[in-house]
Amino acid sequence: MSHFKRTNIHATKIILIFLVILKTSPAYNQNGCTDSTANNYDPSATVNDGSCTYNVTNYFPPVVVNEISDTVKESSGLQWVGNSLWSFNDKDGTPDLYRIDTASKAILQTVRLAGATNVDWEEVTFDGTYFYVGDFGNNLTGARTNLKIYKFPYNAIPDFATTPKATIPSEKIEIIKFKYIDQSQPPLPVALDSTKFDCEAMVVSDGKIHLFTKNWIDYTSTHYVINSTEPGNYMATPVDTLKTGYLVTGASKAPDQKLVVLLGYLDGGLGNHYMHLLYDYSGGKYFNGNKRLINLPPALEMGQAEGITFRNNHYGYISNERFERKTQSLDITVSQKLRSFDLNSFIPSIVLAIDLKYFNVNKISSENNIAWGFSSPAHNVRIERSLNGVNFNTLTTYDISIQGSFIYRPIDKINYYRISWEENNGLIKHSKIWLIENKTNDFISNVLLKTTGELSFVLTRDQEENFQIKLLTTDGKELSQLPKRSYKPGLNKIRFPANPASNSIVLVTIYGSKEKMTRLVHVIK
Repeated sequence: MSHFKRTNIHATKIILIFLVILKTSPAYNQNGCTDSTANNYDPSATVNDGSCTYNVTNYFPPVVVNEISDTVKESSGLQWVGNSLWSFNDKDGTPDLYRIDTASKAILQTVRLAGATNVDWEEVTFDGTYFYVGDFGNNLTGARTNLKIYKFPYNAIPDFATTPKATIPSEKIEIIKFKYIDQSQPPLPVALDSTKFDCEAMVVSDGKIHLFTKNWIDYTSTHYVINSTEPGNYMATPVDTLKTGYLVTGASKAPDQKLVVLLGYLDGGLGNHYMHLLYDYSGGKYFNGNKRLINLPPALEMGQAEGITFRNNHYGYISNERFERKTQSLDITVSQKLRSFDLNSFIPSIVLAIDLKYFNVNKISSENNIAWGFSSPAHNVRIERSLNGVNFNTLTTYDISIQGSFIYRPIDKINYYRISWEENNGLIKHSKIWLIENKTNDFISNVLLKTTGELSFVLTRDQEENFQIKLLTTDGKELSQLPKRSYKPGLNKIRFPANPASNSIVLVTIYGSKEKMTRLVHVIK
């Protein structure tokens, strides 16, 4: 055999081995449709490439409130905050937010933004601390130069029972101004409803503002990002564009989930309405994952729907503006209504929240048996151990797990255990902490801590010992301490100057001359 042939055979073997390793490696990614409910589901796919297809899906959101108060005839944005629904009126309305009772049509509270104007308010969203109100409607000429977002803290709103009419002072309101980086400056005016730089949809996530445009020219929506939520002047940068086939009028992101929903309608014909369900995306690019289209009723039933918000990770509300259309053959009036939606039947369970059903640690002889179970498969599952209840190290890791057990043989007297996992939104969550201890050589036992600050314990040794004692939070922050003093054998009772909170868990750390002991203690009354 020639040297050339031997070399080629050797090279071919190396390539085949490399391909096998690549294919079987945990880091290997297979693009495809990862949704088992889709027509083209690929069981081998690990990364959703947005290719999933579905049968035509029609959905009729049921009516919750048949007619919202006449105060909010043009509900253009919707947000669930503080167990209440919030909305406002569209263009040229007053700069007011309304707290709406979902069980009736009552307005529970009117909140005015001092110093603000409602040029064309179109969207409201919430990041867990701040409200964001988008004054960025731009369909008149497409040439607004004062696009802005008002930002203010939710805790600036007083209780509605005592203050049904409230005002947010101007010093508590911040303004985020922006321009579209790909729009000519100054913008060139165009005819009514003829611009691609109109916007009625916004979410705030990961410290960024995400805008979804209402493109009147070709029925697409471009996802723009403002890379800050701080007041100032910004350029909104395009990330991606989705061919929606309708005008996007609202958006909402499920709380703590990688799930975004777009709402919109066709401006013509029967005024059909639609929702896009965006999930299984990556890198904050909402259009690169699943894009499932849901058909909603036409304007005759839905009016002109523009507001949408999640109440939890799959359930929420849709509102519509009062809709009137008169032609030679039609005289249609649809009042402002509030509808609900539930996406449980459309979204794979793996996209929704992952619940830890149980996590137990049992001492069996000299071993600790650690067992767990999740409601759905969890990723990056880690069994973690600590000697002090604060600093944890990983014992073992599972790429994916729904339930399991792990045996650990400890060599230390005190062991704290917890389990961590990665949510579908990329956040890491932790379980409660288990304490397993071997008491054979413990010099302290029966540790009790009351909300009054009284600590009692038993010194198991036959002679007095000198200790310094500290109270710490589970993340290591010092709550209170007592200086070193002498303690007698048997029961000891002392009192800390600061009282720990009721129903909390704290670390009691006892410092001797040559040793230290830490206990994870539940505070009792």
